[in-house]
Amino acid sequence: RGEPAASMVGNMFVSDEVEMRTQQIRANNGLLLALYEAVHLNRNFVTTLAHSQTESSAPPSPSNSLAAGEPLEVTQPSNLLVTFFQYCSIVMQDTKSEASVNNVKLCFIILTCISEDQYANSLMHDVNLLFKVQLHRLPMRHRKFVVERGSQPLANTLMDLLVEFIMSHMMKKLSLELYMQCVGVVHRVLCYQKRCRVRLMYQWKELWTALITLLKFILANENHLAKKMNIFLLGLQVVNIFNLFITYGDTFLPSPSSYDELYYELIRMHQVFDNIYSTAFRYSTVDGEFKDTALLLTNSLINVRAIINHFTPKIDAWLEGQALSTPSEDEILEVVRKNYDSLTLKLQDSLDQYERYSENPQHSAFFTAMVRSVVVDTRQNIDYASLDLQVILQELSCIT
Repeated sequence: RGEPAASMVGNMFVSDEVEMRTQQIRANNGLLLALYEAVHLNRNFVTTLAHSQTESSAPPSPSNSLAAGEPLEVTQPSNLLVTFFQYCSIVMQDTKSEASVNNVKLCFIILTCISEDQYANSLMHDVNLLFKVQLHRLPMRHRKFVVERGSQPLANTLMDLLVEFIMSHMMKKLSLELYMQCVGVVHRVLCYQKRCRVRLMYQWKELWTALITLLKFILANENHLAKKMNIFLLGLQVVNIFNLFITYGDTFLPSPSSYDELYYELIRMHQVFDNIYSTAFRYSTVDGEFKDTALLLTNSLINVRAIINHFTPKIDAWLEGQALSTPSEDEILEVVRKNYDSLTLKLQDSLDQYERYSENPQHSAFFTAMVRSVVVDTRQNIDYASLDLQVILQELSCIT
């Protein structure tokens, strides 16, 4: 009998902690809604977002999360974007409750608006505007030691934030909407870089690894996930990011060697792309809810498969000629460089296009519910006993 009692007590503490965190998150929803309205409706507000302050300030956050990292140095420059990225890194760790999911969704909507703004992108990619941002990361088993980032452009920090979300939320109760939003922000940032030919000095392999890991997760849990959601829509968005790198990467990747590394990763992880093609093809050949999206996914893999099918036999032939079984990365890269000229790829349209964010009609119900929630919370937290109603009535009477 002692074990169930202990379990009950444990659950009681857990539920108390979850409830406290939910209240802390909801307490910031009013501020987040105000930030959203400012970013969404007032494009000039981006200037305020990026305005440097002399003092660093900790983000408004659940108090129990801040203990995980070191405090910011007072001398570090900061701005609203820095604070918002830090806040996102904290609340994005938890997507277990409806309140948490709604909060993260609102964060991603704000990030979407920011990533669509030309001026915001120019500021985030400015190599003269460097910030050291403390992103909070979810404790995970098997996670390699994360080297603390120095001062860097905010576009780098944004990519770090998005990669962290991709890597830390692969669970059977997958939030398709949040992943679509996350990958959508990645796509918008890349579209800006392609359009303006901005070469961001970023470790792009981290993004490629995260996206390939996400595809592996989808494959491993296909039977479970495909019954609940359109996983092929997410797969299509991920593959099209790779297509954007393949088709236009030479115009925005930091160096030719980065482009070589992209091909190396595609070839090295060919099994994942082979399997995602086979799975999508299987769904595209039978009548079902996801048939059309699965067909789009199979078609989107044409260049990835062309790269794999072109270079794999070249590498195998070279290995046989050298009597090698385990080549180094440099040796593979050398084979890739020597065989670019004979590779034929198909030009794919609209890779750098996206549907711009619109509140109506997709998010109307969400914002109505959020505003109502803020109003209810505010009413519950007002201490009417401490208010001087006579003064309030006088102020109201002065309003014309």
